Amino acid sequence: MKNKLVIFGVVAIFLALIFGGIAYQQFAAEKMDEVYKNIGYCTLFLSIAVYIWHVKDEKKKNSLKRER
Repeated sequence: MKNKLVIFGVVAIFLALIFGGIAYQQFAAEKMDEVYKNIGYCTLFLSIAVYIWHVKDEKKKNSLKRER
């Protein structure tokens, strides 16, 4: 389960970078509506990645408490 969470976290970071790059390209083309949409997707995937890593850490803490 731990490896799945790490993979999902890395995929979420990768998607955030993709949307961030698209937002930059749209910014250079001065299409501000597209910039805001892609920044929104970027922050969504970044927050998902942070939450996934939080869940992974909590599961690790819980498994250590059960071993004691």
